[in-house]
Amino acid sequence: MSASPEITWPIDDVNKDTGLPLEGIRILDLSRVLAGPLATMVASDLGADVIKVESPQGDPVRGLAPPSIDGIATYYLAVNRNRRSVVADLGTEEGRELVRNLARCADGVVENYLPSQSAALGIDELRDQLTDVVWVSVRSAASGGPLGDSPSFDLLAQAQSGLMGVTGSKESGPLKMGAPVADVVTGLYACIALITGLYERVARPERDARRYEAPLLESAMASLINQAAGFLATKSEPSLSGNEHPSIAPYAPYAAKDSEIVIAVGTERQWHNLCSVLGSKDLAEDFRFASNTQRATHRDELREAIESRLSEYSAGVWQERLLEQGIPCAVVNDVPTALSQEQIANGDLIEDVAISSGSIIKMVGSPLRIDGVRPSIRRRPPGLGEHTEFFNPSED
Repeated sequence: MSASPEITWPIDDVNKDTGLPLEGIRILDLSRVLAGPLATMVASDLGADVIKVESPQGDPVRGLAPPSIDGIATYYLAVNRNRRSVVADLGTEEGRELVRNLARCADGVVENYLPSQSAALGIDELRDQLTDVVWVSVRSAASGGPLGDSPSFDLLAQAQSGLMGVTGSKESGPLKMGAPVADVVTGLYACIALITGLYERVARPERDARRYEAPLLESAMASLINQAAGFLATKSEPSLSGNEHPSIAPYAPYAAKDSEIVIAVGTERQWHNLCSVLGSKDLAEDFRFASNTQRATHRDELREAIESRLSEYSAGVWQERLLEQGIPCAVVNDVPTALSQEQIANGDLIEDVAISSGSIIKMVGSPLRIDGVRPSIRRRPPGLGEHTEFFNPSED
């Protein structure tokens, strides 16, 4: 899709003849840590050929440990599969020239420099020159605003966006989520922008490529969904409600004999089926629980009534009984149990991968399926600068 520059960018052998939808697309990844690398990883899962450019010190995520294996941070391994690594020092003319040449070869570029950094390093100038290259900038916050040039991370975005303000209970106070959801959501938005831009280059080749921003703060705030919508429309301030849903009941974890089980009743039919499984005709007839609005209003009394029945049997027994009647539910798993459940353990989401040290580890692959087939991990996460020699502009 792009003009040939002084150096060439041959497609990685592992990305040839894959039959994947983005085969032949070249993506230059100038980003670091999580959101940007996640965006390009999703694109690479779909067949794109990705080159990751790192400083001589490497992406900082390489050092975010514990845990690590053979000195490699598992944080890095999680978001850097299916790519090659090239080292370029943007503080030198040689490094900047390497990046310029790679960018001229690329169909799309993803970067996450602060605006001031991008200007100082010549990234803005390069972006403006390459009118046929789709450009995605992952930002702390939308440029031009008071936070646009301030550093940010997932935790800060969760705090600033209000996500922590609706996570936790009155007893715990605001809590961050256990996974980096702000970074993940931003990375997915960045990938949507990238693929949209690539599509438009094919559909409307006469137009210049678009410049997209995926801001961390605004992406996190967009994930508030019903919480933000409710406040904006009614000025009803969301509260810390623990694991309770602000609008639906029963829709939370409930204590069974041995552990908790999540019960998620979304319809009146499911509510009556739940009462039947629990053997609680009185619940179905109680005026306090006659509708979802009533149940949400009287959620404390509802919890006491439900848990008095659930205490008779284990969460596993209740899950089997509830699912038989079409009532959405799930036992609350820790991470090891989640990874070992039959759906995952007997599926193909987890793959064995030989990492750069030679050790074989299990890794989570793409959750997507294409025509019933899950894209495989075609290349392990690379060592720092492992492929620099193949793209050295001083060598023919």
